[in-house]
Amino acid sequence: MAPVEVSATVAATPETIWQTCFEPMKWESWDPDLKEMKDVSGAGGCEEGATCIFAMNDGSNIPIILSNVEKNKNVDFKGCVFGGIVRAEGKVMISPVDSSTSKIDYSFEMKGFVGSIVAKLKKKEVVEGTQGGLDNMVKMSEEAQKEK
Repeated sequence: MAPVEVSATVAATPETIWQTCFEPMKWESWDPDLKEMKDVSGAGGCEEGATCIFAMNDGSNIPIILSNVEKNKNVDFKGCVFGGIVRAEGKVMISPVDSSTSKIDYSFEMKGFVGSIVAKLKKKEVVEGTQGGLDNMVKMSEEAQKEK
């Protein structure tokens, strides 16, 4: 299955989006499939090489590593379980549109032998989860921008 790719224009600056959703890492507040983040490395910030465990609503735990981290711009995350037969990969890119508006591009993909099968069987859930995450980032960021 190809990555699920969603985008939205946000009435918030890249700095507000980053501070609201990623610094410190608060993914569980916007990702509808994530119950909590455990064992966040370092100071808990969204930084290159940071690691954590995504404790999912379904009870699974996915060790995650962050890469391609550029504050206020982008972050990639990758994780796997069962020796790599289930892999999760995602990317968030934030770009300014003008002085008060930004665009968020968010993609997510399940890979690996079993991961690709699960992605096909649960395509609706994967799409809804990715879109739900984007919708929550937008809502939270726009609310935070109004408070500034």
